[in-house]
Amino acid sequence: MFHVKHEAWARDLRRTGSELDAEQLDRLSAYEAALRMRAIPRGFVSASDLERLWERHIRDSLRALPELVRGEQVADLGSGAGLPGLPLAIAAPSCSFSLIEMRRGRVAFLESVVDDLGLTNVGVFLGKTDSVADRFDVCLARAFASPVVSWRAASQILEEAGRLIYWAGVGFDEQELAGSVPSWRVSTSSGLAESGPLVIMGRQ
Repeated sequence: MFHVKHEAWARDLRRTGSELDAEQLDRLSAYEAALRMRAIPRGFVSASDLERLWERHIRDSLRALPELVRGEQVADLGSGAGLPGLPLAIAAPSCSFSLIEMRRGRVAFLESVVDDLGLTNVGVFLGKTDSVADRFDVCLARAFASPVVSWRAASQILEEAGRLIYWAGVGFDEQELAGSVPSWRVSTSSGLAESGPLVIMGRQ
């Protein structure tokens, strides 16, 4: 049954243009178990998502994988239970990820999961985005804030040529960004018609 699940996940990911090996799928499965057994009981993920953690959260997070470039420094804004940062860190081991979270309970959960999964490319930062001193090539914003508020937060810690990957809702209107974000494009790589688009924002 375990390998059947892996095969189904691999097929799903091919729809989004991604290929993962068996070790990566094992880690995603272990992360799903951590969400199921530890994050949901603590209210970090909605209990209504118990039977759809893969579709609703993990696969959705991995839609951004084709947008990442080897060696990039990536920040997950308001990481919460690690979505989208942890699935992407598993899938993109050549990138370095900082999970930024201001709530101590969630930070403790993130640190424990990072240790359990043996993820050497992930760090966890306790605090608000505006207190982060580092600069990043990419910021991630999923269920973080509105598009404009997310850009304002990301722009404080992005390199000059950096970009924000924003998970937009199905009703996203590009006019929301006019006059507030210098440049943006809608990703064509997500591969899931039932999901809202990924919007890539930058300064140029």
